Amino acid sequence: MDLHNLGTRVSEDADIAGLRSKVAKGAGWVGAARIAIRVLGFINTIIVARLLTPEDFGIIAIGVTTMQLLQGFSDVGVSQAIVRFHDADRKDVDTLFTFSVIRGLLVAALLIAIAPFAAGFYGDDRVQAVFFAVALFPLMIGFINPKFFEYERDLDFSKDFLVTVTNKLAGVAVSITIALIFRTYWAIILGLLTGGLVQLILSYALRPYRPRFTFASFNKMFGFSSWLAGVSFMAALNNKLNALIVARFASPTDAGNFYMGAQLSELATNEISQPVTRALYPGFSSLQEQTGKMRLAYLQGVEALGMIVIPIAFGFAFVAQDLVIVLLGAKWSSAIPVIEIIAPVMGLQTLFLATQSYAIARNMTKFVFYREFFFFFIRTPIIVYATLTNGLMGATFAFAAMGLFHLGLNLALYARLAGDPFWRPLWSARRSLAGAAALSLYFLFLRPSLGLMDTASTPINLIVNIAVGAALYLGVVYTIWRLENRPDGIERILLTTLRTRLDNKRPASSP
Repeated sequence: MDLHNLGTRVSEDADIAGLRSKVAKGAGWVGAARIAIRVLGFINTIIVARLLTPEDFGIIAIGVTTMQLLQGFSDVGVSQAIVRFHDADRKDVDTLFTFSVIRGLLVAALLIAIAPFAAGFYGDDRVQAVFFAVALFPLMIGFINPKFFEYERDLDFSKDFLVTVTNKLAGVAVSITIALIFRTYWAIILGLLTGGLVQLILSYALRPYRPRFTFASFNKMFGFSSWLAGVSFMAALNNKLNALIVARFASPTDAGNFYMGAQLSELATNEISQPVTRALYPGFSSLQEQTGKMRLAYLQGVEALGMIVIPIAFGFAFVAQDLVIVLLGAKWSSAIPVIEIIAPVMGLQTLFLATQSYAIARNMTKFVFYREFFFFFIRTPIIVYATLTNGLMGATFAFAAMGLFHLGLNLALYARLAGDPFWRPLWSARRSLAGAAALSLYFLFLRPSLGLMDTASTPINLIVNIAVGAALYLGVVYTIWRLENRPDGIERILLTTLRTRLDNKRPASSP
């Protein structure tokens, strides 16, 4: 027996186990925060959506999306740089702070400068006032304390939990109060600004630090940030133009329905996956010189995401008809097909959300930029043409089709990063994908033919569909796992955790 190789293997297994534990703990904190803010956000969306109209949301979508677009154009990656450079000193941190402040000032100035032109472009004077107001948000965010992100670098997300929940709670409280009293779309803007102000204050309260303006580490930080800014620029174009295109080439009402449908679809996908992907990036960074372990961590992340995100995304699409009517009311019925079409695609895309973090940790950010650059020039004319010719539904189908295309680009990028077959991540999620196929067959073909619950009320129908879908998905996944002789994976981790908790709750036997 080669004792040296055995010791190396044991050490590597211990490293992966330790990283998995830290990532799981970090994902737990981020997940708790995301759940908390999404519960708050969900309540906020339901109340405000019932008080306002799709047109109101369309006007807000124009201003907020433009602000997010400009933010994405200029993202200098402060948090990613702090995580990436474990040895960052004061000069590095202060240079990043300077970058961030300049970015905030430029974005705010641009929003104010283009506000009159945007109002003319969309033919609505309300747009100008919205642009002026949302310009305050990037200005505040630009002054956030960069030292705060050291908690993320160290996989300590408890402080992030506190900041995230507190600023969301403050924003929701303001938004709902204004909406109830004045019934105006300004409720959404004032809620956004309140959250940004609370986030700024807490970043210094929880990590006291007095940054200075300097360019002392310009070359070092710019070398990292430039490619990341390019990625953010192209990603912003790809992710944020949709509502603006629909508002211009269809109508503000269609833009509001598209915006709401996309927001609710993201609720079912990205908000569940963000805890895992955000915790994975510091984990990837800690394995910069160990590419094999990094690839394994990525594939395990895909498997975990698939088990959680896929059933939620597909299930959400199949119950959207009842869910939207129950929660938002009939005036939002045009958002239902948007959810039904794009939620499953967004779920599939979410499986590979960590690919960008993987590339950044490998110092191969330029390949992410090339991916987004190529995607933009394929995607944008297709969505514009589809919206011009078929309105809201044309934009929705084009968005979904381009989402599947982007999935293929992510698989190609994985193959380049890992030196592994492109299909390997799909294989890691095979049981989840099989469960999604079973859900699709049931809701699209079997349930309509059986005529089940046709006379039931909408709330009862919704509850029954969710219960049946969950049971079917879990049954298919568990059956395949057993047929594969119960391999190590997320199923074993979940079952072991469940058994341990049940055992801990049992009363101790008498001696």
